[in-house]
Amino acid sequence: MFDINITKIINQYGYLIILIGSLIEGETFIIIGGIAIHKGLLIYHWVIIISTLGAIIGDQFLFYIGKKYSNKLLFFLKKNDLKIHKYQNLIINYPYVFIIMVRFMYGFRLIGPIIIGITSITTFKFLIFNIIGAIIWSVIFVSLGFIFGDIITSLIGDINKIIQYILFFLICIFFIKITYKFLKK
Repeated sequence: MFDINITKIINQYGYLIILIGSLIEGETFIIIGGIAIHKGLLIYHWVIIISTLGAIIGDQFLFYIGKKYSNKLLFFLKKNDLKIHKYQNLIINYPYVFIIMVRFMYGFRLIGPIIIGITSITTFKFLIFNIIGAIIWSVIFVSLGFIFGDIITSLIGDINKIIQYILFFLICIFFIKITYKFLKK
């Protein structure tokens, strides 16, 4: 499919890829990190620490955007009729649980910290519960990659093939989403 030596890339840049991946999207990169741990390419505690740091930094940045631009964001959200009111009661009644769980909510991971930033939750309180959530998230997804790494590698074999299949799958999803949005218009 591709002629790339993924093992060499992971050996040289694995932790940097984990950091950037956890800043941007997360789960896919972290699970791949777990598989790389299983194959002996990365070290478990370093992947946990780096992915946790990336998740914290990314969400703190998004929270900051929510705090700094709250008036403009509220206007935009109301103008475009984005359905955040579904989550308002959850944020108001269970703010700390919501902060921890937002990274597990599909389709809400990026917008969640921004919306939380619009609320009266302080930066310090967000940071504390963001750290807790990031640690839980990192441990779960790195461990899933590590545990299922044995199954995945026994089914597919070489880590290069695993990464190639994952990349192919992600590219397909990307094109399906773009096609869907294009056809929807």
